Amino acid sequence: MFLRAVNVGKHNRVRMADLREAIAGLGYDDVRTYLPTGNVALRTSDAEDVVAERIEGALDALGLTDVDVMVRTRTELLGLDGTVFESYASEEYRHIAIFTRRPAEIEADLPFELRGVTFVATGAALLAVMPKQTVRPLNPNAVVESLWKTRATTRWWNVVQDFARDVLG
Repeated sequence: MFLRAVNVGKHNRVRMADLREAIAGLGYDDVRTYLPTGNVALRTSDAEDVVAERIEGALDALGLTDVDVMVRTRTELLGLDGTVFESYASEEYRHIAIFTRRPAEIEADLPFELRGVTFVATGAALLAVMPKQTVRPLNPNAVVESLWKTRATTRWWNVVQDFARDVLG
């Protein structure tokens, strides 16, 4: 058994207790959520695509349609390297992790800026920054989805860190 971390986009229309109950009802063990963030940890030996498909079906039954579940292993999440943000002061930049359904086929050298989002690392998530002073910040999901034709969900970097520390250990 191993721990899976599930990022659920468009989660704000469901209570985390209902989300936990729906996922546990699928037979997964040790289902835990982190605040109202849509982040879920669970234990299973199922493959990532099976976990995603089953949870999407359960969410659909809760009335959450068109939801993509991004599944990462505990090792993948704990392996995200936030040191890439050191060149981008938190007073000036928003630090974000963008989880994609399929890997983004990035051909540019990192870091690179695209439509106001600077991508600084790839891996289990795309790590990126956006200037805080942007009057109307772009939706990084939309940037990723339009360029790399894969669904995406964004989490603040501190939420990813706290989830990894407090839930994944």
